[in-house]
Amino acid sequence: MVKTQYNEQHMGAAYGPYGQMTQAPQAETMRIDDVIVRTVALVGATFVAAMLTWGMFASGDSSQLGTAGLLMTLGSVVGIGIMIFSMFKPITNPFVAFAYAIGQGFLLGGVSAIFEAQFPGIVVNALVGTILVFAGMLALYKFRILKNSPMFTKVIVGAGFGIAGLLLVNFVASLFGANLGLFATPGGDPTTLQWIIAIALTLWAAFSFILDFDMIEYSAANGAPKKYAWAGAFGLTAGLIFLYWNLLRLLSYFQGE
Repeated sequence: MVKTQYNEQHMGAAYGPYGQMTQAPQAETMRIDDVIVRTVALVGATFVAAMLTWGMFASGDSSQLGTAGLLMTLGSVVGIGIMIFSMFKPITNPFVAFAYAIGQGFLLGGVSAIFEAQFPGIVVNALVGTILVFAGMLALYKFRILKNSPMFTKVIVGAGFGIAGLLLVNFVASLFGANLGLFATPGGDPTTLQWIIAIALTLWAAFSFILDFDMIEYSAANGAPKKYAWAGAFGLTAGLIFLYWNLLRLLSYFQGE
């Protein structure tokens, strides 16, 4: 009798009182709104971190420049590590997602300040271009002008692995002072190969959003656990950052002509 009374009073809320259970408890599922909120939070964290290193470069103080350089290096290493990890397992941990966003923000702020000092107005143009491309791809997906397919997925994912490998090799080479000639320096005269790489990376960044939109829509429609909203938000944030990077580089090529 005592045991029965205890069960009646202390059964989990998801089940209801003992003897009156109507259905088993269900895990919370993700919604598209969950992805939107988390994406805004991650992009906001990226922006705040970027403003920090931007301000350090703008100050012209040598000690702050050194600190900014350390933050940029840290952000680069963290970003590459998390991106490689994300290629094998979805990022569903908010702490990992924010670590990526903040790390990339440190890097973005410093590099953007350098580009802006050499090409005034380029940062605003890159930001506007990023927003317009993202909105355009969203519209193309929304109206089913562009749709995902098994072949499309294979091409984008396969190219993504190739791009990741290329960038990783270039990064490691730069640590040893080697220049593979894949990207032109700001203000330099880009070669034909460098133009092709910059345009190809920008196009890949744009079309990769179709996979993100499709994954988010499919997951929400099929009751994926709520934690996967972080995976969707991480994918969109990483895509926006990568698109901005490449638009910034591409715009600098035009101004270097």
